[in-house]
Amino acid sequence: MTRYAKQLNVEGFGEETQKRLSSATVAIVGCGGLGTWQAELLTRMGVGTLRIADGDAVSLDNLHRQILFDERDAEEGLPKVVAAAARLKTVNRNVRVQPVAERVTRENIAAFVGDAQMVLDATDHTATRFLINDFCVSRGVPWVYAGVSGAEGMVFPVVPPDGPCLRCVYPERPAEEETATCAVNGILPMTVALAVSLQVTQAVRILNRTAVPGTLLRLNVWEPRVRAVEVRRVPGCPCCGERRFDFLNGT
Repeated sequence: MTRYAKQLNVEGFGEETQKRLSSATVAIVGCGGLGTWQAELLTRMGVGTLRIADGDAVSLDNLHRQILFDERDAEEGLPKVVAAAARLKTVNRNVRVQPVAERVTRENIAAFVGDAQMVLDATDHTATRFLINDFCVSRGVPWVYAGVSGAEGMVFPVVPPDGPCLRCVYPERPAEEETATCAVNGILPMTVALAVSLQVTQAVRILNRTAVPGTLLRLNVWEPRVRAVEVRRVPGCPCCGERRFDFLNGT
């Protein structure tokens, strides 16, 4: 355990948390700004297995924030998950990395998540986030939402059957053109780094059973500030209340 000695010495982490992390399978939906930082941190911390899905290839404009890639990856147009897996193997050979070179959809989400104990959101596609929420609530799998744009971000753990889900926050899916995205608003790499640090912390706390469901974290790296907001479960929530899984069932 000398490799992880520094994190083992942190109060609230310790050997039991390390054991849970080292035996966990975490599924990451997306391998861009959020996903590469998630994978890097979890690999360095000693997660057991990472399963990463993304259908895109590396491009030059990814490099300012997507830390697993370099210029050669962009020049060759490598699939993101292939380049990421190669890099992660040089960081920690003990971590099993399972790249899936396709976008997560309602047709393949069950096969992708499989036996994972947790799902991390690393997509900027609103419909996919609602799909993740439906699937995880329906199967009782914890997941952690993260959204970033410009200098701002938001992190929200969903721990079914306890606490609220994403549709308690957003009962109806916003139109894609109405949501803040990196493509429209740009993104600072520092925003990604802070959001993922908070997101992975929530993931670890879910694993060691100290997470507090309903804790929504809002952040701004430019101000700077991080603010926790309590979100309560909505009894009439179409997903966790009425158990109507519209995005999973395609209704």
